[in-house]
Amino acid sequence: MKNLLIKGNKTLAITTGILVAGAILNSFAGDMPINYVEANGSSDIANLSISTSRQVEETLIVKKYVANEPPKYTPDAQKVENVRKYLAGRNAPLAEYAEEFVKAADHYGIDYRIIAAISVIESGGGKHNFKAYNAWGWGKSPFENWTDGIWSVSAGISRYYSRGLTRPELIAPYYCPPNAVKWAQNVNYVMNQIGN
Repeated sequence: MKNLLIKGNKTLAITTGILVAGAILNSFAGDMPINYVEANGSSDIANLSISTSRQVEETLIVKKYVANEPPKYTPDAQKVENVRKYLAGRNAPLAEYAEEFVKAADHYGIDYRIIAAISVIESGGGKHNFKAYNAWGWGKSPFENWTDGIWSVSAGISRYYSRGLTRPELIAPYYCPPNAVKWAQNVNYVMNQIGN
């Protein structure tokens, strides 16, 4: 048994030496495959696991990708609840899209309440629409669905934000020129009712 253990250790040492030499040569040649040997702790040479360099490379790539994968985005639950509660209290069809309002606002860097507030002022939260799924009086076209409307109007409002127009009273002269002061007051009021 002792001879087998010594012979096994010698074989392991020789195998490791060959693999290290192969790795060094591969770094120069680039075309030689590397084998990766993993021992499971026993002295039996038959219990070695050998993988090709391609398998090792694929494993490392997969692990790197998983490790660098961004965490899944979850919108702030309190903000979602604030929007949902306010719109539901008004029996607004858009109440069930509260999470979408918050996601779009976070994505575009705008106040999470503003798109919901504008929908309430312009259409009662989706009750009386200008065009199909257009609860905001935005442009002259309908939207494909509520989600499309929320994201499109959020993108549009973000363009005002990028110019430093980050409050309803600053946006109003462009959004609703004939009634800018009253529109801004109403949007601010609804935003405050939704919450902070």
